[in-house]
Amino acid sequence: MRARPGERMKMARFRVLFLGFSIVCLLLFAGLLRAGLSGEDREDLFRSLGILTEVVHLVENEYVDELNDEALSMALDAGLLESVDPWAAVVPEADIDTYRRLVAEPPAFGLFIGGRLGLAAVRCVIPGSPAAGADLQSWEVIEKVGDVYTRGRPLWQIRLELAHREAAGEGVTLTVVDRHVDERRDVVLEAVQWSADPIEVTSEDGVQIIKLNVLEVGVAAELEKLIKGGGPVVIDLRKLVWGFESEAVAAADVFIDDGVIGSRTGRQTGEKLFEATQGIVQGPVPVVLIGPDTEGVGEILASALGRHGSPLVGWDSAGHAPHMRLVHSGGLHLWIPVAQWLGEDGEPITGAGLEPSEKVEYFESLGEDEGGEESGDVVEEIDAVLVRGIELALEGVEAETPAVAEAA
Repeated sequence: MRARPGERMKMARFRVLFLGFSIVCLLLFAGLLRAGLSGEDREDLFRSLGILTEVVHLVENEYVDELNDEALSMALDAGLLESVDPWAAVVPEADIDTYRRLVAEPPAFGLFIGGRLGLAAVRCVIPGSPAAGADLQSWEVIEKVGDVYTRGRPLWQIRLELAHREAAGEGVTLTVVDRHVDERRDVVLEAVQWSADPIEVTSEDGVQIIKLNVLEVGVAAELEKLIKGGGPVVIDLRKLVWGFESEAVAAADVFIDDGVIGSRTGRQTGEKLFEATQGIVQGPVPVVLIGPDTEGVGEILASALGRHGSPLVGWDSAGHAPHMRLVHSGGLHLWIPVAQWLGEDGEPITGAGLEPSEKVEYFESLGEDEGGEESGDVVEEIDAVLVRGIELALEGVEAETPAVAEAA
């Protein structure tokens, strides 16, 4: 039986899609081969390409329903690009300007999206944003955006959709599942005017506690004003994901008088070093708090301060600090990593993360309820990471005082 014209058209579109995807894969694999892979690694690459070809062939011929070209294209985009990097994107020609704005500004509704369990998830929320006002928590699963499920959707497409909605003044309803994957709720994000709260400043026991939420332009200059007194400082980077790399370097430069702040390297971009400017650094080195939600610019800043003597307190960081760039080839536009930021050991931060010099669990009980559950006493919880950070900051002041007295 001959295929109907509509079916033949679908099959033709599929073959064009598959051919284009195969060419992209071949170019990608060829680039990896040029990078100098071993014979065994080459065999693995070609084996993977063969399996991919066979899978698509079987889907084309055996799948129960007619192929949905758009859905398949989305799945291929997600599989290829997000396997390279979770922030990567294939940007449609019509959305180039929107995507440039998207990566140059805090994310739409203050919601930074990651992935979990094959769906979109809350990576972090920016204080002062609609997402923060809706009490969204890191790593809650986003099951649906509007009426559309997120499973199988490329994260970059969801980011673009949210950006379009916010720009149009449209709110959005998210179906969210809590971190324990127990309870489901609907969260409405309103499209209202908002601005990020980049810095939160408090003090305790004479220690200045500076929490950095985003690294937008001007944060480093504000940071320099805050530390003019030269007293003990704790820098909290435990929720820092979004910002500009240049601002991370400038913020580190506030505390570093001399030497290398950091470096990044890529196959095409080569290595680039960032060195401190000459200046007068006041007071003891800051204590830096990090954790699993410290990512990207947060890791760049923490690594820079750590290599110049700042204690890193908390838990291992996320391990994701790529240098992203929008690259073009004909009508193809990709937002991909072109370099990786390196740690003090000269190895990429991505995949390894930063290990704290002193590991502390997030929260520990202030004391045990000796009367048991029936006593009715409330067991207070404290931020043990912050408590330890303050202790180390005060110890730094005590260690510096004798030297200052001798110099006098």
